Amino acid sequence: MTSDEARDLFSEALEGDLDEAQREAFDAALVADEELRVEYDEFVDTFALVSKMGEPEAIEVPNLLPKIQDRIRRRSRGRYYRDQFSRRAGPSWMLPLVAVVAVILVLGAAVYALQTAVVLETTEDHGE
Repeated sequence: MTSDEARDLFSEALEGDLDEAQREAFDAALVADEELRVEYDEFVDTFALVSKMGEPEAIEVPNLLPKIQDRIRRRSRGRYYRDQFSRRAGPSWMLPLVAVVAVILVLGAAVYALQTAVVLETTEDHGE
């Protein structure tokens, strides 16, 4: 097998697709030609490097969301993506306020009902 024929079989040799006779001829060509063996080793290394690039842990993607949110917050002067305190102070203060208003209304209704009952009782006493 010539060096050019062996170069044409780099992919097949790497993937193990050569039959036994082709594999033996390929290995013999690598032993006979030092430059060809170096090329094949570089091919294998390059293929291993390229195949690692497809793995999710090999690629580090920076988390751009906080930077984008900060830029939007600054440009909108706090209208969007407010600071942590503003986000926490938003709707969470409404629940206690609604509870206080409800208690005041219930107490007001109770006082009104008691006053009405007292007024009715005193008018009934005077009406007899």
